Amino acid sequence: MNGSNRAMVLALAALVFTGQGAFGQSLKLGDDAPKLTISDWVRGDPIDVGKEKGKRAVFVEFWATWCPPCIESIPHLTEMQRKHKKDLVVLGIASPGKGETLTKVKRFVRARGDAMSYTIAYDGARKTVDAYMGAVGAYGLPWAFLVDKNGKLVWHGHPLDPTVPEIVDQVVKGTYDASYAVLQEKLMPMYQRLNRLQQAGEWEGFKSMAKTILGLDPQNDSAMGAMIYACLFETDDEAGLKEWVESHIAANRTNSKALTTLAISLMSISDLENRKPVLALNAAKAAYDACEGTDCVTLDTYARALFEIGLVDRAIDLQTKAIAMVNGDDARRAAMEKVADFYRVCKSLQAEQVQ
Repeated sequence: MNGSNRAMVLALAALVFTGQGAFGQSLKLGDDAPKLTISDWVRGDPIDVGKEKGKRAVFVEFWATWCPPCIESIPHLTEMQRKHKKDLVVLGIASPGKGETLTKVKRFVRARGDAMSYTIAYDGARKTVDAYMGAVGAYGLPWAFLVDKNGKLVWHGHPLDPTVPEIVDQVVKGTYDASYAVLQEKLMPMYQRLNRLQQAGEWEGFKSMAKTILGLDPQNDSAMGAMIYACLFETDDEAGLKEWVESHIAANRTNSKALTTLAISLMSISDLENRKPVLALNAAKAAYDACEGTDCVTLDTYARALFEIGLVDRAIDLQTKAIAMVNGDDARRAAMEKVADFYRVCKSLQAEQVQ
């Protein structure tokens, strides 16, 4: 498997990163958050999730000084704490393992100063690690848990998941709907089965399981990535991919989010010789029709699909409309404006080449 297929491999990795433990889950979404049993508080005041009820939500991340993704998440957690300082407490918990010690954690935190401005603790006996990560069957760092103001566990996953800021915003406002997270929890055994089929090279069964997941969760980008990868890079089944994409579009005509995710997945195929612009365009257009042109992410996606087939002016027009729809998300607006600038540069270069 060469490096050019990395996007599809990452989609597979996202599916199997965590799962239900061998002995089942003793902690589920909607349960009361377990007690924090901490040996040493490194930065900030001690936190008691029970005493935070009715006051603040709690975002608990398990991390390590030797873990690159954990280090990558630090500025995001610092910004999260800054943004929600009255309604949320962010807690990073390190623990023994792979040479981690309290001394190393203290030195690491001290060296970062204000760049790591949230509460840090060390779980010397790993009691909190077991109560959280062990209880949901999660493995690998970093991993995070979000507890709402009622003391209930409402989400857990990778802290760099791009949906985290929106979920946290909704939790602190009391508007978060945990139903999608509950669905993901129910799908965990299917993810495990998918992992076993991948390891065994049973690609027809693998594709069948990916379709089953997508039947329950039509916007599951990891399952989409798995399906695309299996069809294009393991079974040489371009016809099967086309049939699945067309059926997924037909089954989700009113679900703009699912169709937008499908278009993005198809446009994320790294090898140009394997990319399917017709399928991506059809999915993006169907998503645009489903939302009636009112969703900024869908417009952004459709603009990209049009740009990739050479309709630069139309792409610029849609991207401009998408930017105008962004409300209160400066980072998203800035990212979309950079894309629009890229389109304009390409149009300028296109004009120069025609002369």
